[in-house]
Amino acid sequence: MDAPIDAEGLASKALNALLKQCAADPALSRDAHVQLVINTKKPMGTKNDYVPRIIPLQHCRLQKPSSLRILLVVKDPSTPYRNALKADSATSELFADIISVKRLKTKYRGAKLSELFRQFDMVVADHRVQHLLPHILGSAFYRSNKKVPFVVQLSRQPQPSRSGAPDDVDPKYVRAQLRSICRNTWYLPTPDNCLTVRIGVVGVHRPEEMLHNIEDVVKFLCDKNQRPQGGAIRGGVKSLFVKTSNSVSLPIYKASEKPVEFEDQIRL
Repeated sequence: MDAPIDAEGLASKALNALLKQCAADPALSRDAHVQLVINTKKPMGTKNDYVPRIIPLQHCRLQKPSSLRILLVVKDPSTPYRNALKADSATSELFADIISVKRLKTKYRGAKLSELFRQFDMVVADHRVQHLLPHILGSAFYRSNKKVPFVVQLSRQPQPSRSGAPDDVDPKYVRAQLRSICRNTWYLPTPDNCLTVRIGVVGVHRPEEMLHNIEDVVKFLCDKNQRPQGGAIRGGVKSLFVKTSNSVSLPIYKASEKPVEFEDQIRL
């Protein structure tokens, strides 16, 4: 980026105005999250990618696992995983429910799938079954990235995917992954040049905390050394906005226009 995000104080003013609007406007009373809208100079060019990438936040935690109802989806059979996670104090109360892919596919359809969507705040899946979920959960979970399942490993050592193979479960490692998912923010790579990332919770985070998070997000996404998790923005940032689900977008940054050189004017 060619200038600091809040060089002229525009970002701070926009965040303050947005939070005041949320407090005063009944139409925004149920909007929970403040989102950063990033317009890039070049399309990201990634299609059909449903694996959320975690963006580490250095200054501010977004959520805690204990404040969320979390569903864990595992491979069949689910009983060994459920028993191991429920028996350990690190994960005994971490998940509201643990279900297998088979049960998810056969039991939850139509109205029951919609009920499942409303019942849980977050869905996480064993990395060995995550690729099956777009077809099973469908648009209810994946439309507008509302509840795209996060990926976790149940053990530090990747487990074989073949049926019947012995599995290990590391509850402390599972909990560490959940804490990282909840406290940080995330994004999905897109094929176009617009990306939306959560940077705060209305009524919880102050404007200065959200500004720190904005800086962390932009730095992570523009840093090619962070690939493949980060570094997704290759052509630079064109503009930044902040908004909630139902508010207008307030501008906080715009890249300066490159001046036209005299020789270029002659060619034109």
